[in-house]
Amino acid sequence: MSASHPVLVVASSPDCGYCRQLRADLDANRHTLTRRGASVLLLGEGSPLTWGAALEPDRADKLAATYARLGRLGTPAAVRLSPGGAHRAVRGFEAVTADLVELSGWEAGRVICEVPTSCSVGVNGAPVDALVMARAGTRAVGIAARGERAVRVATLAAEDTPADSTVRGYVPITVLVERPGNLWLVFRGGELAARSRSENDTLDALRRIVAGFGPPGARQVRLMCGALVRTGGGRALLFPRNWMSYLVERNSSLARAGWRIDPGPFACLEPGPDGAPLLSHPSRTAGLAQRTPVVGVLAPRPTVLTPGPATRARLLTRIVNWSVRPVSPDHVRAVCAWVAGLPLHLGTQEEALAFLTRSPDAV
Repeated sequence: MSASHPVLVVASSPDCGYCRQLRADLDANRHTLTRRGASVLLLGEGSPLTWGAALEPDRADKLAATYARLGRLGTPAAVRLSPGGAHRAVRGFEAVTADLVELSGWEAGRVICEVPTSCSVGVNGAPVDALVMARAGTRAVGIAARGERAVRVATLAAEDTPADSTVRGYVPITVLVERPGNLWLVFRGGELAARSRSENDTLDALRRIVAGFGPPGARQVRLMCGALVRTGGGRALLFPRNWMSYLVERNSSLARAGWRIDPGPFACLEPGPDGAPLLSHPSRTAGLAQRTPVVGVLAPRPTVLTPGPATRARLLTRIVNWSVRPVSPDHVRAVCAWVAGLPLHLGTQEEALAFLTRSPDAV
């Protein structure tokens, strides 16, 4: 079935978390789709819904009938129609988002797209007041905002990158900033990445997160984990990414003990002069790269703790598996060498907080 203008028919389900995130992204990109003269027809959630260029009612009904079974292999799924005919069907959040990006005239690889989790769907599912585009190298990052002041801060963060803040193509929501009460909250997906009472600190966190999506250096490897930096102490600790929200909520206690959480999306490591790992992160004052020695890893205690080197080997393997894909074999070997000699501090996230705040100088 052909079309007089580009149309993406999307099969959705109200019980699909990926679909709820996709619908939130469509809402945030409504004006972009309209400007591009493209239509998105969403099926499977009651009456067909249209974003972008309007479709004649009988046209929408015919498309809905033709592609009624599009989602039988899973949702979201989509098929793109153009004046030249139908494209192949695609399935999955990333593939459908890539089609939306291409529909708006961009290359899909130029836009940051992260698969949503149950937490991110909860955070990003509500309507946003604005979506601005920031640049991380040659890639675009979508910053959504709720509230007038949050929109202003998000726009400032985008203006700091080499592009204006007007969204010129479809970008999914990657970072969200809002200001409930007297707090500023910054989320990456459903994960709380920064929490403060200062607008300047919030802007700084947004800048760091966007910069963290830029390409790593030739000798750098990015890990999907968090990092704590000792203020003025020249040392850093890594911790599991799923502890991020818990520790950010307690950043005041950590700050009093001399620790600062790096809000970046990844921990970027590189070798130091002696071969030991360094955490590469922006300086708080000049925004230039700062390199801090990594002196240990906070990690969950295994449910079954067996004596001997086997337990440590399994724990180190988990840390190496934090490497962001794709990763070359040489980089995997480098991470193995970097973490082999690091002290592991085992426990729950509550025990980690107690350890950090009770004896900060012991690390």
